[in-house]
Amino acid sequence: MTGRPNGNIMVKFAFVCVLVILVFAVVNMQMQLSELRESKKQLEDSLQRVTDVIEEATIRLNTPLSDEYIERVAREKLGYRKPGEIIFYNDLTD
Repeated sequence: MTGRPNGNIMVKFAFVCVLVILVFAVVNMQMQLSELRESKKQLEDSLQRVTDVIEEATIRLNTPLSDEYIERVAREKLGYRKPGEIIFYNDLTD
């Protein structure tokens, strides 16, 4: 008779140990799932920004170049000027 209660206690103890391990595993998985969802959201935001940049670049590439645009880029980016033109720079700030 004494062997039976000890066996019953051992089964209960093993069951409790397995239950505790399962609870820790579920909690750990929930934390990982939360981190993965946050990472997914950040990646989706990053993807949206890159998609917007690509769309803007595509629009710029598909826009025909006008003479005004070419002249403005030549003046602002390349520092070109028309023959005989004098360029004045204003270094004063408001």
